[in-house]
Amino acid sequence: MKGIHFYAGPQRNSGDFFLGPATKWEAENKLGSKVEWTYYDVRAKLDTSKVQWINATFDVMVLGGGGLLLPDTNPNDESCWQWPVSSQLISEIKIPIYVIGLGYNLFYDQKVTMPERNNNEYPNRESIFKQNLQTLVSQSRHFSMRHRGDIERLLEIIGEEYRTQITFEFCPVVGYMKNFYRDTMNSDGRYHAFELKDDRANRRYVGTSQNEVYSSLKNYIQYLLDRGEPVAVMSHDGSSSFYNFLIQHNISVPLLDNTSMNQEEIIDNYRKVKRLYCTAGHSQMIAHALDIEYFSLISHDKLEYFLRDVGRFEVNNYCYVRDNQLLDKLKEQYNG
Repeated sequence: MKGIHFYAGPQRNSGDFFLGPATKWEAENKLGSKVEWTYYDVRAKLDTSKVQWINATFDVMVLGGGGLLLPDTNPNDESCWQWPVSSQLISEIKIPIYVIGLGYNLFYDQKVTMPERNNNEYPNRESIFKQNLQTLVSQSRHFSMRHRGDIERLLEIIGEEYRTQITFEFCPVVGYMKNFYRDTMNSDGRYHAFELKDDRANRRYVGTSQNEVYSSLKNYIQYLLDRGEPVAVMSHDGSSSFYNFLIQHNISVPLLDNTSMNQEEIIDNYRKVKRLYCTAGHSQMIAHALDIEYFSLISHDKLEYFLRDVGRFEVNNYCYVRDNQLLDKLKEQYNG
């Protein structure tokens, strides 16, 4: 069996890096067959000749996973999300389509009508997005989303009548980690590790500021260090602003760099973690899958959605970064 896989990789973002092999693994489980895969950049445009080539060459098409429903990464007028393929071209695809673990990835105060990093709106984009997803959902043999909250957000746009055609299933990275790496973990993790994303600070920190959040976390890290707790910073995707912020304030801690694009090296960094404080959706998922204790610093709806999906949306497991009592809440949940 030959398959074509549309996804955003490979890249230094460790979550997206794992999405490639994890989604292929999940697809083969669904298909009950090994597949000879061809990678196609999900952000590259298609035309009629490419669609004809896909129909003539492959037995199955897989799209995902990941938070591809986002208007300001790879902005385009064909779909108004990251896969720039028009409804008409989707309708010309004749092989089975499997959409696996798609994420509705919009940030706070962001709409599908906003293709830029600011709040400029282009109202006609919503109808393009709506029709495109209606077409894709209708045409897919399997269409799943990675959070129940994502499904609700998408249905608000495309219509309740599509509910029965959309399945909830965890991002394939969760199952992949459990299957291949959970049994290789140990109980030797020692670090309280902090993972902070750099991008879209204007959206992540609505109601507060990056500097206020970093200052609260810095004070909490000093609180941990004063109690003899080893602390590290984990870079999920090359983000370094928080690490540099600590250095500027005379706090020097190890950096666990997950941008190597090497599975074993990334997992080995997770083995060093006693507790992960995270803002990236995939670092949260990976910690959960590997049975590492984690505390969610919620700067995006997807972190809350995941906690709800796994039954962990409880006060000692998370804090919103916009909370003006962030430092106090972090201290309250610390139990040594």
